[in-house]
Amino acid sequence: MQLASLLEEARAAAPDQRILFRDQIAPFGTKAIAAIEPWLTDQVLAAFAVRVIARVGEQGEPQAAAKALRSARTRVPETIRGDVEWALAALKLAGRQASAPVAVPASTRPRARSVREKPLLSPQGRRSGR
Repeated sequence: MQLASLLEEARAAAPDQRILFRDQIAPFGTKAIAAIEPWLTDQVLAAFAVRVIARVGEQGEPQAAAKALRSARTRVPETIRGDVEWALAALKLAGRQASAPVAVPASTRPRARSVREKPLLSPQGRRSGR
């Protein structure tokens, strides 16, 4: 489906149904951000626009999404400023988690064998536990 028609349908949708369009619009990436940014000043559509932009950020465009949300802080309706801050915090947290190295517990790390240590081989076979 085309971005323009998705936006048109989302705008016309009932408030409780509009969110269903978020995941269809977000894959358009920076084009979706550019198309939906004007909605950030609309009392009815601003919350939806914040969520679309946040989803675009989660799906691979975190810098573009954060930039759009930061610039919208002063333009969004007062009631939506908390949503903008929430989305920025979520993007920041997702960015930290994606770039953080994975910690491997010491108990699961392979142990380096010293040069003097003999291999754990025995000339005798194992006994059967029967």
